[in-house]
Amino acid sequence: MRYVKGMVQVRGTTYRIVRLAHGQYQVVRIMDDAVIGKFSSEPRFELFPAGVDVALFRQIAFAAIQGGKTSWVGRLTMA
Repeated sequence: MRYVKGMVQVRGTTYRIVRLAHGQYQVVRIMDDAVIGKFSSEPRFELFPAGVDVALFRQIAFAAIQGGKTSWVGRLTMA
């Protein structure tokens, strides 16, 4: 079941974070309603960007996790 977990803003653009399953999230760019990728926070942190820069997508995922928009709110370092 899909649940909107909230919004994050990165580099002046707003993204919607949608929970697909436990630890699995989809990122949607609000301005054009485009899915720009997915990420997982469990069992390990993984990124699956779709048509966007990996560094930008990493920032979006970290903003979602650190902002409490995911079920997992632990600390990650930006490596």
